[in-house]
This record gives sequence, C-alpha cells and structure tokens, in this order.
Amino acid sequence: MDEVKKWTFYLMMLVAGFATGIGTIGLFPQMWLEFGLTGLMVHIVFLAILTYLAISETEVIMKSEYFFTEVYTKLTRKPGMIFAILTVGVMFLSYYTANVGLSLLAPVLGTGTLGRLIAKIIIIALIFVIISRAKEKTFLIMALGGLLFILLIFIITLISAVQIPRGPEYSDLAKRLLMFQPITWELVRAATDRAVYGVGLGIGFYIMLGSFINERFNAKTIIGGGVLIQLLMGLLSTISVVHILPLTGPEVTHNYIYGGEEGALAMLGVLPKALSNNPLILLLFFLGLFMAGLTSILPTAEVDLQILQSTMKMGRTKAAVYVMGIVLLLGILDSPPVVADMMLKATSTAILATAIFEMYPVIAGIRKPTQLQLITAAISGVIFAIGFIVQSLYDITLGGVYYASLVLALIVAALGIVGESVVPAPKKESSGE
Repeated sequence: MDEVKKWTFYLMMLVAGFATGIGTIGLFPQMWLEFGLTGLMVHIVFLAILTYLAISETEVIMKSEYFFTEVYTKLTRKPGMIFAILTVGVMFLSYYTANVGLSLLAPVLGTGTLGRLIAKIIIIALIFVIISRAKEKTFLIMALGGLLFILLIFIITLISAVQIPRGPEYSDLAKRLLMFQPITWELVRAATDRAVYGVGLGIGFYIMLGSFINERFNAKTIIGGGVLIQLLMGLLSTISVVHILPLTGPEVTHNYIYGGEEGALAMLGVLPKALSNNPLILLLFFLGLFMAGLTSILPTAEVDLQILQSTMKMGRTKAAVYVMGIVLLLGILDSPPVVADMMLKATSTAILATAIFEMYPVIAGIRKPTQLQLITAAISGVIFAIGFIVQSLYDITLGGVYYASLVLALIVAALGIVGESVVPAPKKESSGE
C-alpha cells in the first residue's frame, strides 16, 4: 500500500471516528425507532446534503493554499467566525468530556456533580497528554481509535444477536424500524438534527482537514467514506439496541423511544442490571460508548488547539495548556447536572450558527464554487438558520437556567457576525503571496 492510499485509509477512519459520537449509539437508534423507516430515509437525504457540504468545505480550504485560520483572518477578513468556532468547541468539550468519562466510570463515580467533575478531569488530562505530546502522531492515534471503535461495534452487534433471546418485544421493536410514518415537522427536525451531528459540522473539523491534505488526496473518498461508515455504525448500533431494550422492561423502552436525551440516559442507567447475565455485552457496550466519545473529542480538541496556536502565534504545548485549561475552568462551572444540560442546549443551539460560519469560505469567493456547491450551501444554510431559530425558541420554553443557553448561543452567533470589530483582522494578502 503506497503512502497516499495508506493515509487515505487513516483519514477515512479519522472522519468516521469524529462523526461517530455517543449519539450514534444512543440517539440514532432512538430516532429510527420513533419515526420508523420514514425517519431513516429523511435522515439519509439530509446526511447526504450535509456530507457534500463538508466535502466542499474541505476542498475549498485545500485549494486556497492557506491554513484554515488564515482563510478567515487574511482572506475573508472574518476573524470573529474562527473564534466563534473555537468558543463552541470549548463549550462542547466542557460538558462532553464528563459524558465520555462516565460511559466507563459511572458505576464507580455516579452521575452527580462530583462524579461528573472527576470524570471530566480524567478525560481532560488524557486529551492534554495526547494533543501536547503525540504531536505529528495525533491524527494517527485518532484514526486508530476510530478503527478500534468500528471493530467494537461489529463485535457488540454480533454477540448481542447471538446471545440475547428474541421474544415478542424484540419483534415489536423490529417492526417499528420498518414502519412508514407521515412526514411531520418533528420527524424532519429529529432526522435533520441527527444528520448535523452525524456529519459533525460546526466545530471546524473539515476546514482543519482541508489544511492537512493536498491535491493527491480525494476529499470525496475520505469524507464520504467516513460518513458512510458512521451511518453503518448507527445501523449496527440500532440492531444491538433492539436486542438489548427488551431486557430493560416496557417502561424504560417506551421512555427511551419517546424521551429524547433524558430517555436515552435513563436507558443507559439501567443497563448494568438489565445485562447482569451478559457481562461481556455490557462491558463492550460501555467501552464502545467510551471510544465513540473519545474519537469525537480528540479531533475537536485538535481543532481548538490549531486555532489558538495559529491565531495567537504560540507553541503547541502552550496552546494545549490554554485550551484544556479553559475547558477545565468551564467544566468546573458546568459540573452540576442541570448546568451541564444547560451547556448541552447552549452548544446544540450555537453549533447551528457556527455551522454557517464553517461553510462561509464556500460562498465567499475564495475559489469559484460550482453550481452544486452553491445549491448545497444554500439548502444547508436554510437548515442551519431555521434550526437555530427553532432551538432558540425551545431554550426559551424551557425557562429557568436554560435562558443562559440562549444567551450563550447568541453570544457565539454575535461573535461570528460582528467579531471583526472586536478582533481586528491582519492585513489582507493575495492568494499568490
């Protein structure tokens, strides 16, 4: 295998690992069970659109011959956008690191404030060691982590299908997956939400990737293949969940299907008891959750590090200290479960704005976009804008501490829109310089 083919494979695994988060195991099956085959088909349509947008973002940065941060600071002169992406990445890491740690440590630490704090400190320390010490091997470590996760999902699915008996409850759940349901606003919202997270837009990963590959690499193969693997992981995870859910009881099963993120967490909470007779499946399932989370937060931390290192002209280790230090400080504040959920809602809202900022180079005229790229960007922009409004209204309806979710999301959006007035852009340079 020559170097290009080898690194194409590694990068495909990296994309697959980044795109496949904990939601692929816990929330994708939930969406499919609730909305049936119709929901899956709508999801795939939006997944295809957003995947092509991710490809376009990568290709534009790759062909610009600029580092991705310089596209914003020197070419488009929109430095606020890249700092908005940095901000939402730090917000994401501040709460998600606890979820990743608790996927393995919850039975020991519990899921309260102290348990979340200890779990995230452990994961933050692990991330810091990898991104500050691995250096040029960081991408390779991420890719190998993605490959390990994929192997785990295959093993979990196989063992679940072989070891867990199939009763009437299994048959009912399997039938739900094949049901056609009317297309409703809620169905479209849920399917689109899973697609946004299924591709992983809004955190800057694809524009960073464009800075590290050249014309020898095919972005369509790398990103399209990676997202396709992510979809396959979702399908396999659904098979495992459909086998496991009957063991949790009808009340937990119903709550999982219709209870959103809280229902998914409740289901995970009863798995140790439900799978007490299947310890290998239990161990592999939670290890799979851990790897799914780890392969998502490592690339996110790398993006944040690259942004800070490039814009502030500091060394890698120093940038890692600043990034993970800010994540830890914010993580201490959002350790209480209710505050963590508020931060989750804030990130879910803000990421729809940064997804627009991430695609900005496609429509900014850096390289003349194709008609298909413009159409894709227009459709995606509408999806993100409507999603931002809907999610903002949802934050308002929750009230209480969730007003802070809206405030944080609006701050991120404002930073991207008018941030250049706060963060002056360097003198504009031509592409040939």
